[in-house]
Amino acid sequence: MRRIVLYIIVLLLSAQCFAQDETQNSVQSKKVVTIPDTVISGIKFRRYNFEFESVEFSKEIFFTLPLTGDDTVLQAICNDLLGGEYDSKMLEDELLEEINMYMDRVASNPELIDAEKMDERYSETEYYESSWHITPIFVGGGHIAFVSYFSEYFGGAIHHMWGRVSNVYSLSTGKLITQDDIFDDSGAHRYLVASKLFSLLNKYLGEDNDIEDANVMGMLNDNFYFTDKELIYMYVPYEVAYYAAGEPELALPKKWLKPYLNVDGPLYKYWFGKKK
Repeated sequence: MRRIVLYIIVLLLSAQCFAQDETQNSVQSKKVVTIPDTVISGIKFRRYNFEFESVEFSKEIFFTLPLTGDDTVLQAICNDLLGGEYDSKMLEDELLEEINMYMDRVASNPELIDAEKMDERYSETEYYESSWHITPIFVGGGHIAFVSYFSEYFGGAIHHMWGRVSNVYSLSTGKLITQDDIFDDSGAHRYLVASKLFSLLNKYLGEDNDIEDANVMGMLNDNFYFTDKELIYMYVPYEVAYYAAGEPELALPKKWLKPYLNVDGPLYKYWFGKKK
């Protein structure tokens, strides 16, 4: 049976409640929003979202993560994605605790939500803004892939710094799959793969690009995911091109890649089954 490829379109969901008194500006009250569970290829997911902003900083979190229960593999995957900042088994409670901490601070310091000051905050060097989204992008072949989107802004900076990082995991072991797992050991083969990616990058940038080929091997950055048809590499701003180029995504079709894959690796087994 053909494996299911799933792309989940990220919809930013937020809920805001306002409490007002008669003499002061309203203090914005927030809560963690959880969206009803969704089952994808037998895995139950839950979405978590909150936003908070003040004169000092703003923060947005949007996570779509498996419900781990007592499944140690899913727990390991989620904890790796969360990078130790949150515990997957206590995520909702920890997010709510964080919200309450922010609300306690603005309740004691109402000037932190002064509308005029908030309009001017981007020019303040003390201001900080962050967004963090984690979204499943593929489930199939005993694997699951997530894309983590990060955005940061420090007051006074020219623009935000942002990027996307992909992680692919084995659903049987929870192990993070790297390019060393999927490619064979031939340096010549890897150079050919990197050169193909470089060629695709030049096509993506168009005729006016000024990218040099001094670091072709840098195209193999371990930031990838795969579907049932292709291997997709992702790049953050400035990584392989100028900032205006954004975040290139370059896809290598499985038929082209077959000679360069590790025949004992997870991608070859998923795409082609037994060794040939």
